[in-house]
Amino acid sequence: MELTAENKSFSKKEWQLFQYVLNQQAEVCSMSIRELADATKTSSTTVLRFCRKFDCGGFSEFKIKLKRTLQKQGKTDRLFKQDKKALHYFFERMDESFYRETLLTIAKRISKTKLLILASDRESTLALTYAQQKFARLDKIVCVEEETTSIKSVWRTLSSEATLLVFSNKGADPFLESLITECTTAGISTISLTNRSTTSIARLSERNFAYYFSDNQAADSLSSQIPAIYLVELLFDLVTDCEDR
Repeated sequence: MELTAENKSFSKKEWQLFQYVLNQQAEVCSMSIRELADATKTSSTTVLRFCRKFDCGGFSEFKIKLKRTLQKQGKTDRLFKQDKKALHYFFERMDESFYRETLLTIAKRISKTKLLILASDRESTLALTYAQQKFARLDKIVCVEEETTSIKSVWRTLSSEATLLVFSNKGADPFLESLITECTTAGISTISLTNRSTTSIARLSERNFAYYFSDNQAADSLSSQIPAIYLVELLFDLVTDCEDR
């Protein structure tokens, strides 16, 4: 049930009820119809009329729907708090010298490459797409390696001047693991952005940046992609700065 006055035609008394219920939702769930009427200086009849405007047959049904609404809101509030806390810790870590130095090392490598190969697992396609659009503004050949459309014939001819940049929040993917191994064998530098440094993709890569985002986030959720997208922005600025020197 959506507790809103939109498309509702309230009388003056019903508007009093609405304002009270909106501000005291938890308390209303444990009230009787008489208690609510007394608290709002209305009547039981007004309360029933008010409930019907929310497609409820009576006050009991209204309270059941209100409790469900509060439960959903509670879950949403917890998710927002989790995301906010996780992002807060992530941005705090970005101020640490270790993370800055690691990013600068990666940026220097990308600045020296002529062919930048991008790849990701299925859950990190948002970050991959953003990186492709962002890095295309650099004076480099930027291409995407996928399972269905391989471009190995292209990057093998420029192996000494190529770099593979992999995005994987989970840090484990058979296709990416095989690709990193193949690139390493071909003499191509490999870089990965993962959530943890202990994952198979992180260990296989020549260089890895682990952003340690919350484990409570689903790998394909929007909030889990924010660190990788932010890192793309930082890398782009650092690479541009390296090339301008």
